[in-house]
Amino acid sequence: MIYTFDIFRFDPRKDPNPYRQEYRVDLGDADKVTVLDALFKIQQTQDRTLSFRYSCRLAMCGSCALVINGKEGLGCKTLIKNLGPGPISLDPLRHIPVIKDLTVDLKLLMRRLKQMEPYFIARSPSPEPAQIRPDSRERKDIGLNTECIGCGSCVSACTMMHWDPDYIGPMGLNRVFCLIADSRDLAGERLQRIAGENGIYRCHMEFNCTDVCPKHISPTRGIHYLKRKVFWQGMKNLNPFRKGNSE
Repeated sequence: MIYTFDIFRFDPRKDPNPYRQEYRVDLGDADKVTVLDALFKIQQTQDRTLSFRYSCRLAMCGSCALVINGKEGLGCKTLIKNLGPGPISLDPLRHIPVIKDLTVDLKLLMRRLKQMEPYFIARSPSPEPAQIRPDSRERKDIGLNTECIGCGSCVSACTMMHWDPDYIGPMGLNRVFCLIADSRDLAGERLQRIAGENGIYRCHMEFNCTDVCPKHISPTRGIHYLKRKVFWQGMKNLNPFRKGNSE
């Protein structure tokens, strides 16, 4: 069976503006053919200049994330048969600089994540590893959110990333949630950083990030937790009866 693909093309080194290119591809039965399979066939049989990113091909690494028919998804996980009739449009992730065609510069996401100190900092030094029981309430709260693969789909789907390019974004805030909700971790200055102008209050709870996450994580849920945490921390600091406060 022949499928039509309408693909975003742009090479910043030589193209003055982005443009779109159409490809017609015979994918046979296509019952188990993915978008990534189709891209391989286009590149191998029609256009070797087409650029896209991939790695594991098992929906584990997030490398092949792109916008498919207007919605973020993993190329290796999205089956052609589930996309319905008509041309299939493929675009790079939104709000992230394009390197070439469907390949975006993920360094932007990594730099933003690094600003949040995305690593564990022990609350108190100990020769023994701190433990959280798998069946504990705390582990259940943060368990799923730790499965983030950093694909950037949530950042692409977030409308506030368009209006505020300096917004930390759902991917970074999801990581902050995993750390601050962990009782073993020293939160440090993270709460102050996320409470700023480009932090948690930029999120309008639209759940776009939750809707597109390939790992079924809800960054929105984590951001809501952080809003409550910042609020109660502020109330604690304003409490005149708190130890250490004096007129």
